[in-house]
Formats: sequence, structure tokens, C-alpha cells
Amino acid sequence: MDARFYNLRDQEVNIESLANNLVNAYQTQGYKAQYIGNQDHVLVQFKKGSDIEAVLGLQAALSLSLQRTSGGIMATVGQQKWIDKLAVGAASVFIPVLAPLLFTAGFGAFRQFNLAGQIFSMLDGLVRQQYPNVEINPTAAQAQETTF
Repeated sequence: MDARFYNLRDQEVNIESLANNLVNAYQTQGYKAQYIGNQDHVLVQFKKGSDIEAVLGLQAALSLSLQRTSGGIMATVGQQKWIDKLAVGAASVFIPVLAPLLFTAGFGAFRQFNLAGQIFSMLDGLVRQQYPNVEINPTAAQAQETTF
């Protein structure tokens, strides 16, 4: 699970606006995207690919959680869709006729892996537009682990 903390020094934060901007940006790129939540916590879901692409291991999907904290925003990516890539890859290894699917599963895994980074990059830009003096800590989860 990837996490990032945006230190906004107690500025007024509108996470629903950030979520709406992310949804609009990804919908223009052909993703199915939606968000649900309130002013304190929002869950944004992204998905690209049809059901056929899911069977081939090409579909990419994940969820982004945005949560307001006393010092800013905690953004966490979770629930990435890996099982279809694993199943297609395994089937192509054990059934020689399906060997070409190993490539589609590999491409799907690459697409899935890059999606989280793309979303964080876009979120970084959107946060910087609204809050130019933001401090971004891309290793928020690691910082919490090392303090114990």
C-alpha cells in the first residue's frame, strides 16, 4: 500500500474538490472513475478496461483514499487489482495454447503498477495548484514505521 502525506499547515483543505478534479481528469483519459465521501474522507475509484480486457489480464483498477488530518491530507492507494493478471499468467504457463496471454498479463501488470504512480503525480500537481507551499512527504508510511 502506497501512502503520501500533504502537510498543509492547518490550511482549509477541500478534499472533495481534489477528488472531483481527479475523477474528471481520468474520465477524459477513458477511465471509469467515481468518488464517494464527505469533507473529511473521500474514496476515489479508478478502472480502465472492459470485461474482456479483465479476462486477458489487461484491466487496471485501484482505489485512492483521501483523508483530512489536523496537519493536511493523507492519501493512500489500496485495493489494486492483481488477481486477474496472476490467474492469466499462471494459466498461460501451464496451458501452452494460452502462452500468448503471458504477454497480455505482463502488460496488464505493468499498466496496474504504473497507475498508482500516475495518480499520485496528478494528485501532487492538483494539491500544488491549490496550495503552492505544500510539503509533500512521499514516504509517510515509512516515516511512521521508523519512529517506533
